Amino acid sequence: MLAFPANVHESPPRIAMRTPKHIPIWTISLVLSTTLAQGQNFGPRQTITQLARHAISLYATDLDGDGDPDVLSASLYDGKIAWYKNLTADTFESRALGGHRFGHQRRLNTGKLLAEDVFAADLDGDGDGDILSATSKNNTISWYENLGSDNYGPEQVITTAANNPESIFATDLDGDGDADLLSASSYDDKVAWYENLGGGSFGPQQVLTYTADGAECVYATDLDGDGDADILSASRWGGIDWFKNKGGGNFSSKKFIYNTNGATSIFATDLDGDGDADVIASEGIGNKIGWYENQDGSGSFSNRKIITTAVDSPNAVHATDLDGDGDADLLSASVWDDKIAWYENRLDTPTKDFGPQKVITHKADHATDVYAADIDCDGVTDVLSASAYDKKISWYRNLMGAPTCNVVFCDTDVNNVGDVALSTCNCSGGSITLRLVTPFTKQFTYPLVGLGTTPTSPTGVSELCLAGSTIGRYTLDAGAISTAGTFSVDLLNANSAPGGGVPAIGGALCNGNTWRFQYWHRDGMNPSRFSKGISGLIN
Repeated sequence: MLAFPANVHESPPRIAMRTPKHIPIWTISLVLSTTLAQGQNFGPRQTITQLARHAISLYATDLDGDGDPDVLSASLYDGKIAWYKNLTADTFESRALGGHRFGHQRRLNTGKLLAEDVFAADLDGDGDGDILSATSKNNTISWYENLGSDNYGPEQVITTAANNPESIFATDLDGDGDADLLSASSYDDKVAWYENLGGGSFGPQQVLTYTADGAECVYATDLDGDGDADILSASRWGGIDWFKNKGGGNFSSKKFIYNTNGATSIFATDLDGDGDADVIASEGIGNKIGWYENQDGSGSFSNRKIITTAVDSPNAVHATDLDGDGDADLLSASVWDDKIAWYENRLDTPTKDFGPQKVITHKADHATDVYAADIDCDGVTDVLSASAYDKKISWYRNLMGAPTCNVVFCDTDVNNVGDVALSTCNCSGGSITLRLVTPFTKQFTYPLVGLGTTPTSPTGVSELCLAGSTIGRYTLDAGAISTAGTFSVDLLNANSAPGGGVPAIGGALCNGNTWRFQYWHRDGMNPSRFSKGISGLIN
């Protein structure tokens, strides 16, 4: 992670980076001529917190066991390692370690400035996510035990032998089933690992190299197809290297991949669909993001293939499927142009490349990190960012939500009241038809709509499943009674039933929220019956 000297003021001069010997390197920020198409299939920026002074790192995973991803952050100037409870209803509750809201928090890392990185993994084998932190003021890598019920134990120091730790990562490195620790530290040029001895106890630092000049980032995944996790490192002056896992906690000497100019971050996943892990890296000095093809599945990598140069001091990269086509797209955070952007993976098309930069936002002031997770649990991957100058951790809703159309969330229709479906979840066509087909004819029937984050749980069969503060009723285009048992309504051009409470539908539906629908046979059946319930994320 990009780090600044401890005496730099809150809005420092634009120092692009420093060397491992504390020598600042001054650069002139270039104004790029990229056309900024705000949003580009993502919703507006939504702030999780603006209390992270010089936010520099973030991570997302389920910490409280409720099934949705919570968010973690590390911030330099206040030294905070903090987490934000995902309340599922598109809001976050900001907490410091120890289970206290910001403003009323008891910080477990009091007095430690320069929090550099944060990560989460099950370190003690009890099935929940513990928290790892790296702080550079005291050269400390620590962990906090997840005690359950949103509580964490005191700081447990793993090591102080990493001089200016910039990056941490945890995964099973020695094949014994628990998560070991990796670190990259820039002042001693070390990449090292620490064996998990069980129950969250760690062994001494085991150095993989002392020559990762300005070690900046570390990552681990299987690069050679033998089933264990190999290690990747990126260093500012030493380039990109990897270390083969030879089994039993033994590693090869570093293997050269590419000599970059100011590497700032590294990531690995299968980009070209051939089943092996390729490498992605950003270059803060050269203003480039490139990828390196794993050519034979055994860790033989190609030369750098440029994805973009339309970034000013890129500081972080990440890759995951954003558009639902099954391949990994790229995300980037760049410092001096304040951009969070993504790049469509087109390696399986005739162009065999990544698409042009699509800017999610250019207002993440001094963007330092980017991550991806399904924050709102709608089936598509959203984007998160950390930005230093505005102290914000933010998220952006993925609006490419076709996979969430016509999701059956309630099926108590044992009496076959009817099947219900939407024609589309895309408002661009000017109409969205809600249709019911039922064997019961001549029933007085209403279509119902609700905007709720979760459906209700009916106590019996064929009951109302909609949840939310408002449940609305539409009038039908062709009347409320059908002799054929087929009902349909154009939602974008429909009217509210008398007293139905349906909002101005055309605009209200097309807002990137998940709406839920049921049909109600109000009269003609004893008792009245409800169809299956479906939901759709409508854009």
